Amino acid sequence: RKQQQEPERQLLKKITRSKAMKKIIAMAVTAITMLSATFALNLELGGRGYLGTNFNNESTSTEMANQVKQINLNSNLDYGFGAFANVSVFGPLGVLGELDLSKGTTSINSALDNKTQSYEVWTLDVPLMAWANFGNRFVLGLGAGVNFSFDLQSGSLTDLYNQTKKNASDNLFRTGFVAGTDVRIYLTEHFGLVASGRFIMDFDKKEVPVTVYGKDTGESYPTIEFSRRSLYGGIGCVVKLF
Repeated sequence: RKQQQEPERQLLKKITRSKAMKKIIAMAVTAITMLSATFALNLELGGRGYLGTNFNNESTSTEMANQVKQINLNSNLDYGFGAFANVSVFGPLGVLGELDLSKGTTSINSALDNKTQSYEVWTLDVPLMAWANFGNRFVLGLGAGVNFSFDLQSGSLTDLYNQTKKNASDNLFRTGFVAGTDVRIYLTEHFGLVASGRFIMDFDKKEVPVTVYGKDTGESYPTIEFSRRSLYGGIGCVVKLF
């Protein structure tokens, strides 16, 4: 009789294990579904071209050249282009990162010989913003965050700044504040057009000399000032992957 009951026991164990596995799989599917509903992951990629202006008539390169005495400077933001990636991880909230390459023109007028020279200035901005999207086919996006600025200036401006006997590489990288807004119109489920605006403000660390009765003591103290203030807007396209 024991030999007859053994196959029945093995079959009962298999049935029990099968039911347990089905319960575990059902619980895992339920958990994944709940997480997906709570953290709806959306990814958008896009690119755009833009035009803009510098409010305080400065850029990172002109700030460097401004250290040279008897020189007047004029810097303009001509145009730029860039790419962005927007990841929404909690409903409308997410992160937006960009790579923006801007071309500017710096005009230098020397009071010594009254001659004006113009230089091309390229600046790479890498904004990283906390971002919120509102809407489905017509989407309004808002965000703010930190900007990393890399000055890709020409050799002529580097040589000019070296006349101040400072290390030019100190001014090639800066951090700052960025804020922006986007309007996206999706023509299909995955493809749309985007119009965007950005405001960037760089922070600059400077050494302020200490003077006593008008005489330089040779000592200095650090201070933080605002340098470049740029506003630009542009249009482009966007693709929603998922």
